[in-house]
Amino acid sequence: MPRGLIFLVLLILILIGGIFLLSRSADELPVKTIETDVTSNAAAN
Repeated sequence: MPRGLIFLVLLILILIGGIFLLSRSADELPVKTIETDVTSNAAAN
């Protein structure tokens, strides 16, 4: 096999492995509402 083809296959395998590792390490964060009551904040100021 030509050297360029081997290099291309290795590069694709490394990219796929990196994407797999990043997708496994990404944890989902719980969604929290950060809304507060606007009228009580306005009255306090």
